[in-house]
Amino acid sequence: MADPLPTLAIVGGTGALGGGLARRWAAKGYPIVIGSRSAEKAAAAARTLEAEGVAGSLRGLDNAAAAAAGDIVVVTVPYGAHQATLADIKASVAGKIVVDTTVPLKPPRVARAQLPPEGSAAQAAQDFLGEGIQVVSALHNVAAHKLATGAEIDCDVLVCGDQAVTREMVIVLIEALGLRGLHGGPLANSAAAEALTSVLIGINKRYKVDGAGIRITGLDSDPPVEDDSPVEETEGAGPMPAPALTLTAIPDLPLVEPGDDLAAILIDGLARAGIAPAARDVLVVAQKVVSKAESRYRDLGAVTPSDRARDLARAVDKDPRLVEVILSESEAVVAHKPGVLVVAHRLGFVLANAGIDRSNVRPEPGAERVLLLPENPDASAAALKARLDAHFKIELAVIVSDSLGRAWRNGVTGIALGAAGLPALRDMIGRKDLFGRTLDVTQTGFADDIAAAASLVMGQADEGLPAVLLRGLAWHEPASDARALLRPKDEDLFR
Repeated sequence: MADPLPTLAIVGGTGALGGGLARRWAAKGYPIVIGSRSAEKAAAAARTLEAEGVAGSLRGLDNAAAAAAGDIVVVTVPYGAHQATLADIKASVAGKIVVDTTVPLKPPRVARAQLPPEGSAAQAAQDFLGEGIQVVSALHNVAAHKLATGAEIDCDVLVCGDQAVTREMVIVLIEALGLRGLHGGPLANSAAAEALTSVLIGINKRYKVDGAGIRITGLDSDPPVEDDSPVEETEGAGPMPAPALTLTAIPDLPLVEPGDDLAAILIDGLARAGIAPAARDVLVVAQKVVSKAESRYRDLGAVTPSDRARDLARAVDKDPRLVEVILSESEAVVAHKPGVLVVAHRLGFVLANAGIDRSNVRPEPGAERVLLLPENPDASAAALKARLDAHFKIELAVIVSDSLGRAWRNGVTGIALGAAGLPALRDMIGRKDLFGRTLDVTQTGFADDIAAAASLVMGQADEGLPAVLLRGLAWHEPASDARALLRPKDEDLFR
């Protein structure tokens, strides 16, 4: 069954804009709570809409009670009542989305933009309401009296806010009104939308028209949601491209040998390919080339297996010398059966064969070499990042990746063994979902997600593409290494 639609509280809902919004949203099935300074006036407005045949759930309360009853709160009051209204509802909107439609019009010169010191009415609202409340600016340039009719309105709506997900939620509401909502960027951009109202008022007067609006041209379809990363201004950069995540493999890298300067190899490879890294790019490097550069080889011919290794080798049908090396890299055997040996690696990973294998290892005459994981993958990532940052004079992030199997699932996928310069684990606890619900347990393996994406480009066989550059990601949390992704043993229900 579909989730119920959120309840919309329209503060100042007895005015022309609020009443028009209530009428259209109620007709689309949204439960509506009309707010006013007078509860009686709000209740009368709800009864009037019902008497006019507007279907849906409608009721009226005073502004504070209406805001408390709504999942999303829409402020539709004149600028002169803005501050007082925000003070009335502040205690009722904690943790909610507040859609502010207020325009700073100061009679009698309403055809001249007069923005407040905070930059816009919406920014003033955010400053006053404080953290924990997400203010989204929208619906400034829509003729209020047209909303009260069923007619099509030739107008786009710019939606500004500091979180893309909350902007997207408001755009859903805009589209329910029969309008097209467009991402207008961060809340600071609300100044432009608010100032446009004064321009449109002047156009109405000059050209004797009834409710001029704005229309954004050049869009074949609705644009994708952009990320929330700060945009660095660059002189002569031109228009900002549509947000996108790109993955580019570094081609023609030489085979890495023990003792090679891996950072220099990567820098040379980027230069030959004409790839210029940018700030916040993420370079994902396959574990194997890191291990090779760090000489993490073992020659099975030089290994004498212990009695424990021989016994376990018979049980799992593996070379006892390989089992001995696996045990030397492990803290405990977690599970085994013929053909499978799962261990807890000394670094904390739970994986098959301690990550040791022969694939993509150059045969060496007279030796039976296997390749181990890096001694310290986080330190390896940090060392590569330091060299790359110094060379390119920007802040990059680096992930050392490997391909591992997963509980409950067939197949392997990329994961992060080491990370530097980004939050390996992102904590979403306390964030809001699209409908304002608080997330209680959600954490995302950010570095693992990136490694999995890069593995699609790297491949798993003879592709020879051990390094991939990702561009277009955004994050705001402090950096943490890949150890943050490891679940402690006492929290692991499978051990």
